[in-house]
Amino acid sequence: MRLNLFITFIIFVLLGVNLNCTSNKKEGDATAEKEIVWKSLFVTINDTVNWISSSKEEFPKEGWEIDEDVLTVLPGRKGGDIITKKKYTNFELKMEFKYTSHANTGVKYFVNKLKHKETGKNYLVGFEYQIIDDSKQDEIAGFEDEKGSTAAIYLLEAPDENKKLNPAGEWNTLHIRVKDGNVVHWLNGEKVIEVDINTEKFAQQIESTKFKDYEGFGKQVEGHILLQDHGDQAYFKNIMIFEL
Repeated sequence: MRLNLFITFIIFVLLGVNLNCTSNKKEGDATAEKEIVWKSLFVTINDTVNWISSSKEEFPKEGWEIDEDVLTVLPGRKGGDIITKKKYTNFELKMEFKYTSHANTGVKYFVNKLKHKETGKNYLVGFEYQIIDDSKQDEIAGFEDEKGSTAAIYLLEAPDENKKLNPAGEWNTLHIRVKDGNVVHWLNGEKVIEVDINTEKFAQQIESTKFKDYEGFGKQVEGHILLQDHGDQAYFKNIMIFEL
């Protein structure tokens, strides 16, 4: 009898260990069965080697400021956008960001030079994780609806209405996951968007925006990551990427 009780006890202990391991998956971790190795895109000033100006083959000499572990885009559009030297396909991207009052900026991915159908000129275009001062949306030019709010896929997909955005001057966390057309946005640890960009429905959403004028938009399978200089001051730190 005592032996049976002991065996039963051991089985429950083993089951408990297994359940605990299953429940400890972290936010957005779709790779729980293998080791995750995150690469730094910006943690210290040394990591600026990963970035170049969107218009020159070097990091901007002005317009961007580095103070210890924080990368700051200054007002005035003196620096322009910066992009990663490398292109990425399937990945998870995390960072912290802080915006100023009335600021409008963003983090773009799958960024490539696409030809504008009318002008014939090439522009760097991609999907954008929008960052904006939602509390001042009525005072920011061009802000129309929730598809232009923070954590949206800009103009294409609105975030969950229950999202939790910290106000201007406070740090927020951003997390993007892209895997074979499945795109997920997190804001401050909460999933706010999940969409399949390969569907006909998403293609129709593109056709209702300015992005329809760029050849091949929405069909990119790889691209640069871009930090936007939209003329407003914003801060970024702890930028990390994991290639899936």
